[in-house]
Amino acid sequence: MMTQRKNITRLGKQPKEVSEKTKETVLKAALKIFAREGFYNAKLREIAELAGTTHGLIRHHFGLKDDLYKAVIDYGLKLHENKLLKIIESNKSDDPLALFKEFITSYVSIVVKNPELSKIMMHNNSSTSPHFVYIVERQKKLHSIIEPVFMRLKKLGYFEDFDHYSFLVYVCALVEIPIAMGNMTKKMMGEDMSSRKGIALHTKRVLKFLFHEEK
Repeated sequence: MMTQRKNITRLGKQPKEVSEKTKETVLKAALKIFAREGFYNAKLREIAELAGTTHGLIRHHFGLKDDLYKAVIDYGLKLHENKLLKIIESNKSDDPLALFKEFITSYVSIVVKNPELSKIMMHNNSSTSPHFVYIVERQKKLHSIIEPVFMRLKKLGYFEDFDHYSFLVYVCALVEIPIAMGNMTKKMMGEDMSSRKGIALHTKRVLKFLFHEEK
């Protein structure tokens, strides 16, 4: 017990920048393992090996596997939140349609570059799962950023058949499933979703579905 306390003490003395870098490395590794194995089959030791760290260091920074899982969800959704907020801050137009198209373009790009979060969510699609409940609760902040723009578009006659939540579910399926199942998409459509061309084509396709664009 005394040795364990000494080890934890030494871990706690990491410089802040080293500690933050270690945590991000662990989160990226955990994204990959949770996406591939699902929560119950994922092992902390496997995550530690991929991250080039130790099982004990992961427990020091994140606690139990369930806590690490929640941190991974937070990390993935924060990527979207930060990007949307930057788009809003830098947008000089008052046109909600142009703003929403930027949202979609950003969404596709982030999901293609970080497909693991989509795969994790596909593992947890049962409404009785506590992990599903956490994901839904955690998504509320992201939805609160999107909803005002969505409501402005509804007033202009777009998306009349949807409420905000059902629309987001629809867009999620439209954007994320082809990316999360990238190998199958490539076989069926001959399209590498991770390439620059693949990102551009998928973005164009999604915008066409949403706004009936021909170009």
